[in-house]
Amino acid sequence: MPKANEHVVVIGGTSGIGLPLARAAHALGCMLTVAGRGAERAAEVARSIGPSVTGLHVELDDPTSIRAALADGPAIDHLVLVPIDQCATNIKDFKVEAANKALHVKLTGYIEVVHTLLPRLKPTSAIVLFGGLAEAKPYLNSTMITVANAGVVGVMNTLAVELAPIRVNSVSPGLIGDSPKWQAAAKKGAQGVLDALAARAPARHLATTDDVIHAVFFLLDNRSVTGHDLQIDGGDRLV
Repeated sequence: MPKANEHVVVIGGTSGIGLPLARAAHALGCMLTVAGRGAERAAEVARSIGPSVTGLHVELDDPTSIRAALADGPAIDHLVLVPIDQCATNIKDFKVEAANKALHVKLTGYIEVVHTLLPRLKPTSAIVLFGGLAEAKPYLNSTMITVANAGVVGVMNTLAVELAPIRVNSVSPGLIGDSPKWQAAAKKGAQGVLDALAARAPARHLATTDDVIHAVFFLLDNRSVTGHDLQIDGGDRLV
């Protein structure tokens, strides 16, 4: 896992799973930078994590905001890109504008962030990109989510080669049962669905936020792992 005083940058660290991940890195004593939509909100979230945390405004589909926020600053030990774009669509109801935004966020946006930060990365730095299990297990209305997540694995593979010895890996979580999204759904009557999915999975439980954070920290820490997509799903892809 990241070590005390190492600089961890979490793009998408102001909400969703990125926020508890950022908090976990801060608890380890890391120097922490979080980035998300809105300068005031990013600064407010950074203050809520700790007095020494930096918050930056970044829109992954806006290259100008990426360069403005990330071009300058201290050297980076670990970079994690968490943002998602939930473009729920299917081929029968396809909206090209929304589809292109999803690709800009998860593909060209990810690449532009790494391109911008490259002068600040060290030969020993590690990068983790977030995809999702839809890459391997599509579901209803996941057309662009599946395409974008599969693309993340492609980005990871090429960056692992191009940036060596910097290590680049990705994580592809399945349904995260304790995420705010699914906890809200459970309160509205979806708990039975979650229980059924957990019972079906070979591990007999759904992935948790802590499981995902543990996976990210493993990939940041293990010097022999690069070019690997780690699926975190309790084996759900197999059934």
